[in-house]
Amino acid sequence: MRLFILFFGIIVGLSSCTFNAINQQEENNANAIDAYIKKNNLTMQKSPEGLYYSIDKKNSTGKQAFNSDLIKFHYVMSVMEGKKLDSTSRLKNQIKGMVWGATSNVYNLPMSFLKEGEKGLFILPASLAFGGNSYADIPAYSVIQLEIEIVAIRTEAEQIQDFQTTYKITNPEVTASGLVFKKLVTNPTGATISPGQTAKVNYIGRFGYGVIQTDASNNVVYDSSFGSGTLTFVPGAGNLIAGFEEAVLKMRVGEKAALILPSKIAYGVNGNTTIPPNSPLYFEVELVGAL
Repeated sequence: MRLFILFFGIIVGLSSCTFNAINQQEENNANAIDAYIKKNNLTMQKSPEGLYYSIDKKNSTGKQAFNSDLIKFHYVMSVMEGKKLDSTSRLKNQIKGMVWGATSNVYNLPMSFLKEGEKGLFILPASLAFGGNSYADIPAYSVIQLEIEIVAIRTEAEQIQDFQTTYKITNPEVTASGLVFKKLVTNPTGATISPGQTAKVNYIGRFGYGVIQTDASNNVVYDSSFGSGTLTFVPGAGNLIAGFEEAVLKMRVGEKAALILPSKIAYGVNGNTTIPPNSPLYFEVELVGAL
């Protein structure tokens, strides 16, 4: 019993030291933020969560994001009074996209204060950013500063229309499932896919926004593509997403088609490791063989 009491006392002591260290870091964050605001003569409000913010509403449309809407935005992230960590590029028209409600990240709380067309300056203490974790350019317990401008908020229906505008898809067929289908190259004499037959296709899939990727030269770029390559599968067997299989069954060997898939016939409300939930998708597909 005496040994247990001693062990318990050690644990309590260590926990107390840990809590004290965290409390000290939070106090250090708060003092640093107050000093920064005074030094730069900023007028900022503080949310109940501890987020400091200032909103410019001059270009607000009043449109607010709802669950599953796509938010397109520019941002600059930096350590407060320190190194810039990441940003979009206005010069290259590189806009970040985020499906509202799909993931938990450092942008979520700041975004909740913004409507379409608005800009904001946000200061996040470590408890609302990366906490006690350190990364290559981010020391543990860093205060993070975010500048964010929401360029557009698009519903799924609006995203589908945007795909048609971006890729010049005029007068497409829209099936009962919601698939938007347009042949880009026709081959009336090409073979069709018979039930149980294997199809071979080349494809590229795209989002309606750019995502951070690394190019062949190891440079960080924004690209809308999320996948490309060659697939062999049996259409109608349910091995791929429903909209993709439906589209291939409408094609002949040698044909190419543009597809726009509403999320309900793509990856739905759950998404996967690559595709966020509630994401409509654009594909260009070539049927190269029926095996």
